[in-house]
Amino acid sequence: MLTEAQPILYSDFRVADFAEGTKTRLHLILNTLPSGEPLYCPVLLARGDNPGPVCMVTGLVHGDEYEGPVAIQDVFAELDTSDMRGTFFGIPMVNGPAFAHGTREGGWDHLNLARIFPGAAQGSPTERIAHIFQEHLVVQADFLLEMHAGGNLYACKELAGYQVQDGPAGERLHEAAIAFGFDFVWGTEALPGRTLSAARIKGVPAIYVENLGEGRLRSAQRTYAVQGIRNILAFLGIVEGDYPTAEPEFSLQTLGEEAGHLQVNYPSPYSGLFVPAVELWDVVSEGNILGEVRHPDGTVLAEIPAVESGRVMFLRTIPKVLMGECLLYVLKMET
Repeated sequence: MLTEAQPILYSDFRVADFAEGTKTRLHLILNTLPSGEPLYCPVLLARGDNPGPVCMVTGLVHGDEYEGPVAIQDVFAELDTSDMRGTFFGIPMVNGPAFAHGTREGGWDHLNLARIFPGAAQGSPTERIAHIFQEHLVVQADFLLEMHAGGNLYACKELAGYQVQDGPAGERLHEAAIAFGFDFVWGTEALPGRTLSAARIKGVPAIYVENLGEGRLRSAQRTYAVQGIRNILAFLGIVEGDYPTAEPEFSLQTLGEEAGHLQVNYPSPYSGLFVPAVELWDVVSEGNILGEVRHPDGTVLAEIPAVESGRVMFLRTIPKVLMGECLLYVLKMET
């Protein structure tokens, strides 16, 4: 049974209050925006006929990443509660202000939600979203799957990532990342302010995925994202199904404060047009020319040499660039 969308205050929302064997659309009221409009996020809740874990799947933490939210909607629509042991807790749009502006950061305060946890109860809109997510929402889950993408300006090598931990908990996260189904699994250091760090503080295991991006929703990427969510639900035992268990072609761990923060690398030395000389996932060597920044009149303002060897994991595909903006990210790895 699927009910119509219902408004509900976040403080009144409890997954356990919804009956098993039901599918429910909710508009979770978080606060009020400075304009007076409600600050809310949609929730798609499918509770299986049989008890089991709660899997939270989130999209639009950044407002220009579209594969995740559509895949969450698609999976919710196809779920049959009679075949489920547990709960699908989908939030296709976590960051409404960023989505409304079509930007990575929140439109009101220009903050990156995935860098400011735990947020603040009386802070700006993005800080309030972070606070409510950490203190009231993720604590109701047994597992978090966070869906990301390259966004409007970049193409990103598709991957499943996790924060490195020692012992069985870390092994389980690695297995979950493999289960999603991409050919690249990446473990990075746990850094403050991240969504996954907020989940970790609350004792909720979590992974994230990066989809291609470029501000588009391509059929193939939509299919990959949907299948990946299905795989994680099977991995958790919420639905029946097979999922990958073997190490993928590319699997590595990278520690350090900049690991997993793709936008800090290769800042453009000038404003102008970025003309890349490489493609996504190309193998490059230190000293190779990765591209050039040109003045609109065609003058080459700067060539961009590689400062390390590895693969081009993240690439700006919108040519217009401002000084200081990221051009690309080269992942150090054996090739």
